[in-house]
Amino acid sequence: MPAYNIPNLANACRLLRHLGEEPRGRSISQLATALAIPRTTCLRIVQTLAAQGFLSEGGDGWRLGGALIPLGTKALAELDLRALAQPLLKELSEATGETSHVAVWRDGRVLIVAVQDSEHPLGAASRPGTLALAHCSATGKILLAFNHLERLADVVPLASRERRTARTLVDDVALERELRRVVAGGWAVDNEEYHVGVRCVAGPVRDAEGRVCAAIGITASSTRLPATAFSARAAHVLAAARKLSARLGWAAPA
Repeated sequence: MPAYNIPNLANACRLLRHLGEEPRGRSISQLATALAIPRTTCLRIVQTLAAQGFLSEGGDGWRLGGALIPLGTKALAELDLRALAQPLLKELSEATGETSHVAVWRDGRVLIVAVQDSEHPLGAASRPGTLALAHCSATGKILLAFNHLERLADVVPLASRERRTARTLVDDVALERELRRVVAGGWAVDNEEYHVGVRCVAGPVRDAEGRVCAAIGITASSTRLPATAFSARAAHVLAAARKLSARLGWAAPA
């Protein structure tokens, strides 16, 4: 979308990449020459990035700043999660015959980071990169229940809880009761709450410190996944969740 390109923002990105490839710091003049931009423009970009912590100045010039570390760590963790999850999603889809996926928390919603399609593809199945509502998705319920239950009204305010179907749980009492059931049982369902005719089952994925960092689940049509099969499908999902947790460094209590 060239019409929406911001030249100096693009130059800032180029500058960060350039410094990322340089083992030593660079002066304003060196950066301006390397990027073929005016020195005053380069100075403004550097000062703006430095004010945000993305650059720091040392004895040998400007270097990447500490504010980039958590961003890079987060991005790397999600790349690792996708790589570790994909073979397990394939196993899960083969075991259940359904599309499987992994999701993480993102600003009050859930971000689908990896998907394995089944031989019964669903048009309603989310694709990687999709941001889904948390209160009516199975993976969202997992992340809400284990990480945000005591701050439910702040994390997913009532006004943000879209009533997708007649089954969607919207009010505080009903949603909190459902999430406490998720914690007690260890798995969650979307019982046609996001799409009519579609059901999901999800379980928690833990990191090396035991925190629920993601959720893994399956998506199926309601005809292939009747409510009577929830427990059986949950067993498959939880087995996959334990395997992925172990690959992330979590040691389950004996």
